[in-house]
Amino acid sequence: MERRAGSGVRRYIRVLFVCGLFACAHVDEGSGGGFGRNSAEARITHLISEGRFAEAEALVSESAASGLIESSAATAFHRHIADLSMKLGEIPARLQRVPNFPARLKDFTRHDIQKMYDAENFTLATKKELQTALKLLKDVAKDHSRLLQKQ
Repeated sequence: MERRAGSGVRRYIRVLFVCGLFACAHVDEGSGGGFGRNSAEARITHLISEGRFAEAEALVSESAASGLIESSAATAFHRHIADLSMKLGEIPARLQRVPNFPARLKDFTRHDIQKMYDAENFTLATKKELQTALKLLKDVAKDHSRLLQKQ
């Protein structure tokens, strides 16, 4: 009885080991960078989602310099961080003159406004004001992205 339990455990460990090797090979095939690249990109994405933009910027720069992420990925991360950290008061003046511009949200970033909207937190602004602010910030980001592509 003990012998069967021992061989079953060994077989189970062998199966886990083999599956682990296939999992490692699969991850390595991904974007060509292996574990470092995937973990660096995951960490950067996590920092961005938490709104920790300064840390994310630093990690993007360090990761690009050390080759953990490609320069195109670093550029995309920098652009995404810039879009999310833009404050409503930083958009062009012509857009600030739209009807029903939510002026009380001028000091909030797109990330902050999106979090308020997603959490249905309408203590600082109405749902319509949050939607207007998000639309304006997204339009500015889209225009900025198009300008960069033309260069």
